Order: sequence, then C-alpha cells, then structure tokens
Amino acid sequence: MKIIFAFITIALFNTALFAQTDTTSNSQNVNIEVYDVVAVYRDHIDGRGRTRKFTSEIKGHIIKYDESTGVLTFKGIDGRMYSYTSDQYEYFQYDKEFTSKRKKKKQKALNLRKDSGFEISIGLSAGVLNIPTGFETDDNYIGGLTSAFEKLVCLKGGVSKYLNINSSVGLTAEYSMLSSEMTYFNVGAGYQYLYNPTKNAAFYFPLALKFSHYQADHSYQFDETVYTNNGSYWPNDLDANVTINALELNIGQGVSFALKNKRSISLELMLLNQFILSQKVEIPNDVSPITDYRVNGIKLSVLMNF
Repeated sequence: MKIIFAFITIALFNTALFAQTDTTSNSQNVNIEVYDVVAVYRDHIDGRGRTRKFTSEIKGHIIKYDESTGVLTFKGIDGRMYSYTSDQYEYFQYDKEFTSKRKKKKQKALNLRKDSGFEISIGLSAGVLNIPTGFETDDNYIGGLTSAFEKLVCLKGGVSKYLNINSSVGLTAEYSMLSSEMTYFNVGAGYQYLYNPTKNAAFYFPLALKFSHYQADHSYQFDETVYTNNGSYWPNDLDANVTINALELNIGQGVSFALKNKRSISLELMLLNQFILSQKVEIPNDVSPITDYRVNGIKLSVLMNF
C-alpha cells in the first residue's frame, strides 16, 4: 500500500508540475491589466427611432462609494472624474482583470559572420580617375592636355585572412576592362575593420596601399608647320604614350550585408590618391613637353565574399 501511495503521490506531483509549467508559459503570452469598473446606463436610438437602454463599462479607479446614498465617485483612465447616482449605473466592481494576447515580436534572423580563416572576394568597381597633367606651354609646345578624366570599370578581387571577427588583412587587385585605349591595374595589401559584426548590415573601414600602373595616349601640339603633298598644317598634333607607376592609397567607407553560410555582400566607396614613383612620356619628337602628372579619384565597388 505504501508503494502504491508513493506512486500516486509522484503522479500527482508531476501533474501539478506540468500544469504549473503550462500556466507560466501561457501567462507569458498574455497581458493582464487590473481596473475598477462601473457599468453605466446609456441611451441608444435604434433604426425605428425607439430609445433603448444598454450598459457600458468604464475602466478606472473607484474613489469613493457612499453606501447610504449609492453615490459612486469614479476616476476614469482618461483622468476625468465622474459622480454617479445609484440609478445611473447597474453595478460596479473592484479589481477586475482584463487579459489580452501579447504581440510576439518577430525576431530578425542573425546571419553569422566569419571570425577566422580565409575569405575570397570578387566583384566589380566603377569610378573616375582625375589626372592633372601639369602641362606648361613653352617655345616648342603651344598646347596640350591639361587634365584627363578616365572612366573605370574594373574587375576586382582579393584574398584576406581574419585576425578576429572585427579585423582582416589580405591582398587585393583591380584590372580595368571595357577600354582598349587605356591600361590600368593595381595590386597590393588591404585592411578592413568591421565596426559591429553582430548586425546583418554593418559598416566597416577599408584601407589599401597598392602598386598602380596607368598607360594611355595624350595629345600635345608642337610648334611647327608640317608640309604634305596636299599643302601644310600648323601646329603639329603629336600623340604621346604616357606611362605612370605609382603607390596608390585607397581609403573610404563600406557596408557589409551578412548572408547565410557566413557569406556576405560588400558595398564600398573609396577615395584614391597616387604617389608617383615614375612617369614616362614617349612622343615622336626629340623634345618632350613639360609635364608633372598627378592622379586621384573615386571608386564604388560591390563584392561577393565567401
């Protein structure tokens, strides 16, 4: 008998335990508000013009109830004060509970980011190179290109190693496409610092120092008269093959969108400035124009990282 009684006790305890758990779970999904209420009479005119009475509960706080007269002093939840005689209300109640379902907040799925290992990036960059030539007229050259603007569309790629979830270092390179008259490429080292890796969309600071190569044809006017079988012309337009090698500094701001499987898409805006290592102007003439090339610009890139 003792064993049977023990089993019954355990069963009842488990039942109570499960019931308590369910109650707690349900209570977490509802809001409970407690108010004093008074049901006051209202008049309503129906569609046939007849006056009908109904009651409407007002929520608030009972300030005072006079049992001898039945007068009820009541403060509504809107802060207004009311005084009702016994013939103006049907009933009143202290501490009435009102329940409502609690709206569940839709939790946004957080995609994990890499915090170790290697990452490969590939994408496109587009931008503009501003190239002041520093050209000065002299006794030989009376005109020429003073500033060039080169539109870029580049294939961009890189490999980086994560130092931690915020920082990574690696190699990056770009090669200009869609232009047969200009050659531009760069290759070098890059660094990124991600400000808040716990967000799906996080800003980061990109920095890169690269070796850059630029080559294109620029036109200059030489002060001489050229005679041909059909006559003559002045001045003589000469095409110069310009080659610039430089250290290119890229600095800017990016935003990274985390995807599933620790992949991401990056969008970055970079300012660039080149520190000229060498510049060469090859022109079909014994005398070269006076030039002092500088290069700066801006680029917008979109990259897939995996």
